[in-house]
Formats: sequence, C-alpha cells, structure tokens
Amino acid sequence: MFQNISQGATLYILYRNEPRVAEGRVMSVNTHMPVYNPSQPMNILNGFVSDITVQVGNDTIPFIGLPANAMIANFPDRGMFIAMDKSSILKELETMMLASKQVLEQVPTHQKMIKACDELLIQLQPEKKKEALQEKEIENLRTQLDTMSGKFDRLTELLSAKFGNIDKTNE
Repeated sequence: MFQNISQGATLYILYRNEPRVAEGRVMSVNTHMPVYNPSQPMNILNGFVSDITVQVGNDTIPFIGLPANAMIANFPDRGMFIAMDKSSILKELETMMLASKQVLEQVPTHQKMIKACDELLIQLQPEKKKEALQEKEIENLRTQLDTMSGKFDRLTELLSAKFGNIDKTNE
C-alpha cells in the first residue's frame, strides 16, 4: 500500500499515451488526511491519502492524493498509471490492448455507418447532392486530363524519335 512505501522503493509507471513502462525510485512519502475543498463537497476522498514524489531518470514526478490503502493509482489527466508491482502494470497493459483491439474490430462497422450517413445526407440535402456531383465530375475531368497529358508526352517522345529533338520550352 502507498502508505507503507518507503523512500528508495521502486514504483512502476505506465505511460498510457505512448505506451511505455518506467521504473521510478520513491524520493519522498507524505501520508495525511485529505484536505477538503468546500467548493466541491462531493469530491471528498475517504480515509488517508499519500503524496509521493518519484524520480524517473532525470525527472521528478509528484503524485498527489494517492489513496493510502491502494497499491495502484490512475492519473488519466496525465496519461499515467502507477503501481507498486509489475503484475498490476501487466494487467493494465492487457486491459489497454484488449480495449484497442475492440476498437479496431469496430472500424468496419463505423466506416459503413459513415458511408450510409453520407449517402443519406446527399439524398436529403439538394445542395450536398449538387456538391457531390460536382466533385465527382471534377475528379473525372482530372483523370481525363492526366490521361491526355501522358498521351501528349508519349506523342512528343515519338515525334522526337522520328524527327529529332523537339523544343519543349512552349509547355
């Protein structure tokens, strides 16, 4: 438990946004009753809290308001999860990976949803339908122009081969 951790002990930090794990050394521990904020009466912590400062490489990271009787803590606003043991970090990594896999499995469903909604918006809004038709027409014109450009380049090469070097400065 965080209240029993001592200076020099190892804490494990999972950086959720990267993800990576770092080992840190506890520099200081202060366990005390929480200070209540009168403007947020429902945001009261039960029991004691620990304030721990951890050294990770050249960085000193403060963790304020840890539940003193816990062995793990989550700091979503900082993208960090800390634990007193590696097994808790492993469980959290597995949970993160499972959540990401579930999101990836839903991608095709959401792509179909976007396509269907886009088609409905085009049907229901005449101006969107007109824009979509114009975009399609412009794309077709670009494709035709690219094809013609390639054919002109090929024709220039053939003429150069047949009649000698053709001046391309007028392009």
